[in-house]
Amino acid sequence: MSRHFLIPALFLLFPMFTNAQSTFGLSLNGFVPTGELKRKSPEIWGGGFSSDFIFQMNDSPIHLGGMFGFTRYGSELRDGWHGQDLGDIRVRRNNQMAYLLGLIRVKPPVSENFQPYIDFFGGASYVATSSHYRDSALGEIWDSIIDIDDFAMNYGFGAGLELFINELVSLDFNLKMVKSSSIDYLTPKSVSYNQIDEVYQFDIIKSRFDHLNISLGFKVLLSEW
Repeated sequence: MSRHFLIPALFLLFPMFTNAQSTFGLSLNGFVPTGELKRKSPEIWGGGFSSDFIFQMNDSPIHLGGMFGFTRYGSELRDGWHGQDLGDIRVRRNNQMAYLLGLIRVKPPVSENFQPYIDFFGGASYVATSSHYRDSALGEIWDSIIDIDDFAMNYGFGAGLELFINELVSLDFNLKMVKSSSIDYLTPKSVSYNQIDEVYQFDIIKSRFDHLNISLGFKVLLSEW
């Protein structure tokens, strides 16, 4: 089985055997390109949000779970003439990514009011550029299209630190190094408007989508299993 699918499979299978704590977390995330993505598209950056649900394995340091998140890594706006067919309109183009990761988290026992941990993860992400059409800044969106989309397989590792506010809630600081397969994508700089032909031109980029995910959020203890 591919390493990209192994950890999500564990996430689906193992919670039924847990007999300990479960936690739910919400975080705000920063997106920083690395590796080939940084070399080919150094201008992109962004942010978003994520949530995770983690099960402890039978009072051990091993936790299994999953994370879902959304990131926007750039946006472009063109307000003006778009040819005889469209006229004077406003076009907003968003570059975004949604991802689902299975997690193996190792949390060594500590006796203080903080908890370090290490993550190993794998999963998939959906990377897309979408355009939204309005007649004006305050007008309703009357059309939306996907300019390009692709799927990437992800894996990597990370580390974090929980600072406990009380017995049920903790602040969570996390850094993940995400490795990716190669995909086709757009950035704000790879799209231009040809005023002679009155069409958008796309310079599609192909590379791995490696990046750093930096997050700050909180976790809530839900139950004892």
